[in-house]
Amino acid sequence: MKRLILFLLLMNYIPAITLAQDKPENSINPYETFLGSWKIDLRPTPESEAYFQAFMVTTINENSFSGTFYGSEIKDALTNNNWPKFYFAFTTLDQNNEYFHSGYLENDKIYGITYCPNRDFTSPWIGIKE
Repeated sequence: MKRLILFLLLMNYIPAITLAQDKPENSINPYETFLGSWKIDLRPTPESEAYFQAFMVTTINENSFSGTFYGSEIKDALTNNNWPKFYFAFTTLDQNNEYFHSGYLENDKIYGITYCPNRDFTSPWIGIKE
């Protein structure tokens, strides 16, 4: 859990949040937008060909959710809708490693990053709703 918190604090790809920003009124419910099937582009570099994997959000309960990502069950999922953007974080496991994922919803797309300390690996990704 400490690694997940550190990962979330050290993420530098998310633009700085201004406390003066207000959540937009009359906006679409981000929970409804987030729920469902997403097509995630996990290309390793901007120049690489697209590499798509599925991200499925099956249920949302207040500040948590369930589903699958890259064929793995989502664990320890959290959401935060207290800011102008809808943020989320979760973990997945493969046979050898634990992966930490976090991101945000903006303009009907999700932007995320994956971190795996055992593999010395991190990679940003983007997704569109299917």
